[in-house]
Amino acid sequence: MTLTGLASLLLLSGSLSAQSIEENVRPVAQVCLAGQACVGSTGSNAASPRAAQPVAVAAPAPVAAAPAPVVAAFDAAATYQMSCFACHGTGAAGAPVVGNHEVWAARMEKGVEAVMANVVNGLNAMPPKGMCMTCSDTDLRALVNYMASQ
Repeated sequence: MTLTGLASLLLLSGSLSAQSIEENVRPVAQVCLAGQACVGSTGSNAASPRAAQPVAVAAPAPVAAAPAPVVAAFDAAATYQMSCFACHGTGAAGAPVVGNHEVWAARMEKGVEAVMANVVNGLNAMPPKGMCMTCSDTDLRALVNYMASQ
């Protein structure tokens, strides 16, 4: 009798084990978008007493485009103070001083393109771009025009 009881217990636990596995791997819910078929459950789960319940989800709202970032206008005077003044305000390392019109006129006689080549590539003690690494070529040209016109 003990053997019969053990055999029936093993058979019973095998069927309980299979049922438990099915319950553990079935979906817990369905995702249903308004106006569309539900997804996430199978027909066999629908008959189960603990069948997955549909969850209504509203259609996503349209996303508004982000506004374009506002780019501040280039301020040649402020950039001159941050990047150029140390040399061009004092004449350090032979830099032409802002306000010395004769020196600037002599440089500008070579042409703006020649001056810009020196600005972009550096000249003598002046580093490339005068250390204004965030300046575009247009910004650098505005700085040269600012310094030459002061």
